[in-house]
Amino acid sequence: MRRDDAAQSHVESAPIGRFTVAARDGVGPARRSTRVLAALRAADERGQAIVLIALLLTSLMGFVGLVVDVGWYQLNLVRVQRAADAGALAGSVYLPGNVPGAQTAAKAATSQNGYTDGAPGVVVTAVQDPTNTQMINVTVTSPVRTWFMRMFGINSLSASRNARAEFILPVPMGSPQNYYGIAKLCDSNSCDVVNGAAGSGPLASQGFWGAVITKGGNRSNGDLYSTFYNGNPTVNTSYDALGYSYEIDIPTGAVNGTVYLYDATFCATGKGTSGPANGQQLGTGDHWIGPGNTPVTTEFKLWDMNGTPYSTGDDIVVATDLGLFTNKNQVDKGPNYAGDRNYGGGATQGGSSDCQSDPTHNAWWQMAAGLGAGSYRLQVTTSSANNNAVNAENMFGIMANATAGIPHVFGQSRMCTYNNLPVNTSQVFYLAQIPAVHAGKILEIKVHDLGDVGGDAFVHVLMPTAGGYTQVAFDWTASGGGPPTSGTNATQIQVASGGSNRYDNQLITIDIVLPTNYSAPTPPLEPGPGWWKIQYDLTNGGGGNDTATWAVGIRGNPVHLVTP
Repeated sequence: MRRDDAAQSHVESAPIGRFTVAARDGVGPARRSTRVLAALRAADERGQAIVLIALLLTSLMGFVGLVVDVGWYQLNLVRVQRAADAGALAGSVYLPGNVPGAQTAAKAATSQNGYTDGAPGVVVTAVQDPTNTQMINVTVTSPVRTWFMRMFGINSLSASRNARAEFILPVPMGSPQNYYGIAKLCDSNSCDVVNGAAGSGPLASQGFWGAVITKGGNRSNGDLYSTFYNGNPTVNTSYDALGYSYEIDIPTGAVNGTVYLYDATFCATGKGTSGPANGQQLGTGDHWIGPGNTPVTTEFKLWDMNGTPYSTGDDIVVATDLGLFTNKNQVDKGPNYAGDRNYGGGATQGGSSDCQSDPTHNAWWQMAAGLGAGSYRLQVTTSSANNNAVNAENMFGIMANATAGIPHVFGQSRMCTYNNLPVNTSQVFYLAQIPAVHAGKILEIKVHDLGDVGGDAFVHVLMPTAGGYTQVAFDWTASGGGPPTSGTNATQIQVASGGSNRYDNQLITIDIVLPTNYSAPTPPLEPGPGWWKIQYDLTNGGGGNDTATWAVGIRGNPVHLVTP
């Protein structure tokens, strides 16, 4: 072997840091060192990347964990809000008169939705709104467990949501006084005032009698809800076997509340033929509309509402009519009333019993006594099977008294009225009480079958002001009849023309936007604030006996959530 070959095959080594690098194949030490350094740097960078990836994965997992926890928290916020909403809706129906009941109902509803006041970390509050006593504020606060945040020592987050709900009370209708449905009492010579129950003196006429038509009647005669037919055999789709409800509020502190009914029995009468009563139904106006000489049943029940005027499930019967007004086939045959004359032929029902001496006819009958403070509901129905083939109308009045307080009696959101109207007169009567909390909302008035009079008839809506009453503009639509069938910015509707009802058996809807500064004022000499009225003008020989059904409300659901 030659020397130079041996030199080429010789292995040289040079220490570089901690490593010993072998150089072969004739490559110089410097070049070999550069290659090694590059390889080391690449390995070092790969190690750094692994570390960086590990760190990024940890951060990514933490971010994912945070997203999961936030999503879980948001889901629980929705659940808490639903519970608060349920509590507010459940509690509001007890207001304004039963705050403890409202709070109990609100907390029961939140508990049913998974949030019980007093459970670990859960707090539920329910308070009556300080500015609107018909509104309740419910707040639900609850801890929300975390998952990944526990790594950072955060075991739970607090979720809190609030809800407000308003209960729009049934609109008081027809009377701001302690009696309802009292008009003048007519005989063949005159129309006189009615004296109050228990010797309480003359009562100012309210312009109409309370009225109800039997189940076998037709809605075209003016009663929208108690009549089963809309032209027999067609069924009245608005028929309601529960009839009408009238509320009796006995104020706090009052005792020995009493409830009386005026002329609650059915006792048919005739019509006046001359003088002030000419053309008017005599007495309170009881009469058969269809075939006479058929027994009429009217039922009255008095319920304690337990502070929930829109919920009847907890109502308790405290008095009934004792069956006194069942199957009454009666005619007043006294000299002043001359028996009943049907609308169709005017024949006297001579075969019926004489009720001129009935102690409940044209007189007050005490239905209940010893009532305490609270709200009561007088229900009037004619849905008895006894009335299936009977078409008659019974008129009545209601009065309540108490010691150390004056009750209030009114129709509950709807009422059927019987107007005994002299020729060419203007009749004004109370429609509804609208409190100031409804400023800016829409007042909705519905009236069915108004205008069954002779001559011409016009209806106006009167709004209370501090100085008196003023006709208010409104928009209106009718379900049929006319023309016209609608109007905008109107101040009157002509409901009769030349003795013809322009909207016979039709429903008229009137919408009024309440002013934003509406304050429910009390006009001079009026007994209460915020009472609106109806003015019914008769001209060109207009007059007669008109039965109509009225309903009043504030546009929207009776119970609804209120945005902050």
